[in-house]
Amino acid sequence: MAGAVDPCLRGLSPEGEGLADRAAPEAGPWRRRLSPPRLALGLGALALGLHASVWGGDPAWGQAPAAGLALLGLGLGLMVWALRRFGQAHTPSRPGQVPQLLLDEGPFALSRNPMYLGKALGLAGLGLALGVPALLGAAVAFMAAVQVLHIRPEEVLMRQRFGGWYTDYAARVRRWL
Repeated sequence: MAGAVDPCLRGLSPEGEGLADRAAPEAGPWRRRLSPPRLALGLGALALGLHASVWGGDPAWGQAPAAGLALLGLGLGLMVWALRRFGQAHTPSRPGQVPQLLLDEGPFALSRNPMYLGKALGLAGLGLALGVPALLGAAVAFMAAVQVLHIRPEEVLMRQRFGGWYTDYAARVRRWL
């Protein structure tokens, strides 16, 4: 399959390391509880609550609703595109699951983390659309939290699972954008 590397078909990484006996590192309960969707929703709700308590009332359309809705749509589209690629490649999309393939085309040619990037863009877009600056802060906080809680452990797993293939991919494609 173009754009994907299956270590099971090849048996060895470019360095000659066997891959069959490798498993995902144990995800602690704190990482499972703070899944990326929960993080995004929780930080978004916290930002909206902060906005309501400081400025009062419900958020209305902000100064840049069209730009915000476009950014929100871009984020949602990126997530859907990445999910479709995971499905087409028959490889898991949930954090902590052992990847079967290294995807490097489509949204994965733009960002190593298009699902997380899509969530961050969605929060930022909603913030622009509603005129809620705290949602922009929530997007930044989401990126920082997911970097520590999910991306770093996933990158360790990807290096273990795919060896030099992942190293080459990581050198070619940025983590976020």
